[in-house]
Amino acid sequence: MKELYEQLPGRWLVQATNFPMWLSEKRRNPSITYGVLAEEPLTLSDLVEYRDPKGKIKCIKGVDIAVEAGTGFKWRGEGILALLSSYWTIVTMEENILIIRFEKSLVTPAGLDVLIREGTTICDLKLELRESLESYGLSIEEFRSLSWL
Repeated sequence: MKELYEQLPGRWLVQATNFPMWLSEKRRNPSITYGVLAEEPLTLSDLVEYRDPKGKIKCIKGVDIAVEAGTGFKWRGEGILALLSSYWTIVTMEENILIIRFEKSLVTPAGLDVLIREGTTICDLKLELRESLESYGLSIEEFRSLSWL
């Protein structure tokens, strides 16, 4: 298996989620772009982008530092968001599919995102996940909680 610092960089498009922020009409087409800032400990730049109701691109910048054997990360916002932090883990990391679970933070509930790497097409991701829940690290309850964007 490739190291996370080789697999994570790039832009990932949120395809399914149970995170209220992405289910609001106020934020559409969410994506996360990761870049490697350091390999030891793995430190990533984290750029979240989405479109507001007027079509304008908004962004949230942060930094992720690996904890818990490299599959868990502590996110800290940049700028005014430096006051905020959250914890997230990789549930599944394949070449073109990334599933992340994040814990409740001071301002957000716990949630789950299913992402695909930008530039890839997966014919029926929902069907693929449903038929192989265990191999993707999801419970049936988690799968049912997802809304497809």
